[in-house]
Amino acid sequence: MGSQSQILLEQTLIFTESDDQQHRKILLELKKGYQELHIDFSYSPQDVPEEQALRSIAAMLPKYDQKNNLQANDFLPLKNLITLSLAYEEAYLGCRHNKETEQNIMISETASSLGFIPQSVQPGNWEIQLNLHCVQSTVTVNIAVKGVTNK
Repeated sequence: MGSQSQILLEQTLIFTESDDQQHRKILLELKKGYQELHIDFSYSPQDVPEEQALRSIAAMLPKYDQKNNLQANDFLPLKNLITLSLAYEEAYLGCRHNKETEQNIMISETASSLGFIPQSVQPGNWEIQLNLHCVQSTVTVNIAVKGVTNK
């Protein structure tokens, strides 16, 4: 038995340092149900360019290091970190907190990717939330969502 997929969403987003420690919601309304929902998520670069990283770290050191006299170089390399969480009809379905810059997330009634609870892919309001834990350089995010049905 083969399967068929339908592209439901494709987006490229650009984030900068001003987006650091924010959350960005992407709303997706499904008009019909599917056997599976596939979310391809990637971002780059992961490593913040060194000169930019040193400036960012040096600016934060006085706030966090009042006794140890640490140096900005002690924290290199600095990495951008974005995670993706998912909800259906405002019910939280999970998030896989990791540092992978390319993720393929699958949601279905019987099984889902690590960090996400199984959920039937029904019509209704779905929400992808990008958690911008650390954005210290310009970062490009790509998201593609596909609904999969079995023939």
